[in-house]
Amino acid sequence: MSQSPIQTVFVKELRDLYRDRRTLMVTVVLPLLMYPLLFIGIMQITLLQAGKLKQQAGVIALLTPVELPGGVFETDSSSLLEFADSTGWRERLRAGELDAALALSPGFSDSLQTGGTANVQVYYLSSRDFSDQIMRRIRGTISDYQSGIVEERLAQFGLDTSFVEPIAFEAVDEATEQEQAGSELGRFLGYFLILTTLSGAFYAAIDLTAGEKERGTLETLLVSPASRRELVYGKFLATMTAALITALLNLLSMGFTTMYGIKSMGEAAGLSFSVSIGALLLVLAVLIPMAVLFAGVSLAVSVTARNYKEGQGLLTPLIFISILPAMVSMVPGIELTPLLAVVPIANISLLMRALLSGQTPLLELFITLASTAGLALLSLHWVTVQFNRESVLFRHAEDVKWSPFRKPVQVSGKRLAPGAVGLLAALAIILVGSMGTIASPENPLSGVYIVQFALAALAGLWVYQGGYDPVAAFGWKPPGARNLLAALLAVCGGWVLTIELATLQHMFFPFPEDLLKQFTDLFGELESLPTWQAIAIIALIPAVVEEHLCRGLMLRGLERETGKWSAILLVAAVFAILHLNPYRLLPTFALGVLLGYLAVRTGSIYPAILGHFVNNAFSALVFRYEEWFVSHGWAAGDEAAWVPASWLLGGLLFLGVGLALLRSSPTSVESNAPSVT
Repeated sequence: MSQSPIQTVFVKELRDLYRDRRTLMVTVVLPLLMYPLLFIGIMQITLLQAGKLKQQAGVIALLTPVELPGGVFETDSSSLLEFADSTGWRERLRAGELDAALALSPGFSDSLQTGGTANVQVYYLSSRDFSDQIMRRIRGTISDYQSGIVEERLAQFGLDTSFVEPIAFEAVDEATEQEQAGSELGRFLGYFLILTTLSGAFYAAIDLTAGEKERGTLETLLVSPASRRELVYGKFLATMTAALITALLNLLSMGFTTMYGIKSMGEAAGLSFSVSIGALLLVLAVLIPMAVLFAGVSLAVSVTARNYKEGQGLLTPLIFISILPAMVSMVPGIELTPLLAVVPIANISLLMRALLSGQTPLLELFITLASTAGLALLSLHWVTVQFNRESVLFRHAEDVKWSPFRKPVQVSGKRLAPGAVGLLAALAIILVGSMGTIASPENPLSGVYIVQFALAALAGLWVYQGGYDPVAAFGWKPPGARNLLAALLAVCGGWVLTIELATLQHMFFPFPEDLLKQFTDLFGELESLPTWQAIAIIALIPAVVEEHLCRGLMLRGLERETGKWSAILLVAAVFAILHLNPYRLLPTFALGVLLGYLAVRTGSIYPAILGHFVNNAFSALVFRYEEWFVSHGWAAGDEAAWVPASWLLGGLLFLGVGLALLRSSPTSVESNAPSVT
């Protein structure tokens, strides 16, 4: 039986639609994978954050000028409540130094003992999730205490109902109307604004690149007097403007709709709503670097498409990738920190919520804007590179092969170019910040495993997909026994000096208590393991992974183009930032300089790996065998203690001898190996 024309056309169009691997990936495979991953990811983040909040102690100012009655805060629900003095409690509550303030009525204990009632007032900020949770924790504590009093009264006086609720609990919300409204609005407004900004850049970028290819107007622009860079900047500004206009229109629409709804139903429901115009203007200002980033990435991706349809398919994953970090503001208890401020999209979402709540975290604001602006500049550079490739601008259907469906061709001697190094460094920092936030606080070693695995995967995939020669890209060259011995001596001496630098930095930027506790918990858990296993986890794995990434891919990619010392210093700065610990930035940077010098001087990555291993192993051994070090004049337990003079002189001697023994490699800097992005 012959097919009908309708059936023939149906089969033909269906075959045409799904024979393209990109379309098949975007329309079938991607939805099947992304939605479960998004759901599981959001659920896991929510559960982890809820677990962290449950284990976090709340700091409460005691406003009552008398001692707490015995037994009130001795129940199980009050085990994570800590009391502090009440000096300037309102300002400290708003600054986040306090989580709540507690006031008991005069004669609290006497009233209860005589069968009367007593009052408890809790001052908190509903605009802060943890403050709200502390209020609930106090309420649970008072409820437990009240139940005990009720049982005693019922046993003594019978079932008189006047004794059932002896304590009148009152929670006083110290958050202003603007802070309450901004906190609730910020939970979803950042998410919608980020996605609408992306959608504005999405369609504009496709139309200005793939759309022009399809219409045949791109060639006309290319033969005009404008240079390629000028064409890129013009299209980039147009895309960014479209993204900002889309975001602004959505902000106005949502704002007027919300205000109208509150005005219409607020009086009947007892609702009020007030958001500062200044806060909204700050939100719009924060959107500018985000629009720049989205415009650059959208243009760089869409210019590789052959037509409008393919451009939509290529950019659709960008929306999926942006959904999860944009939804972070909806997760209870997550607030903007310097660590989260380096995570793209998530930092903007959380910053918008903070600004709308009336907060202006200056440090986090600066880090967010700086990191987003840095990524935006990288994306603009990426677009410029794409527009200078004839194979990208004039590719045809038969020329396009999607790399996930083919094995990359490895080029002998190929290593990273400076542009690729910058992008790799940015991705590595983002990856460390993202992975570090999902580590379990109950198991500090989980953070080490997660971060190191993520960095190893990034380095491996980068080399494989880029077709780089691992020998040239990583620096897999035998260093010789003398250079290994020299590296060992130099790092032994350098380790002592980095301790001195840590003490120096501690004088100006003291370690916060919570960070010290994290280090103590980490090394405390290592003490429960055999020494060899602890050394492998804290020293061997980071040495291998981080050195392949930093003194391997990054340093080898930069040293020929930027010069020896520029490459060493730049990679050392990236190495220090990767640790996301501003309180040890100076010693980590100094260690990175020493390891970089060893790698460049010897032309091999292995001395740097050995040095990194020795440095971390010494730190673990000092913590494990602190008594031995103290008995030999080392004040290991005091963060602010200077290194003993004898140890310092020994360190300088070892460092000098090690550097003197180093043999320079004739191919450490000059190389004929190609450097390709």
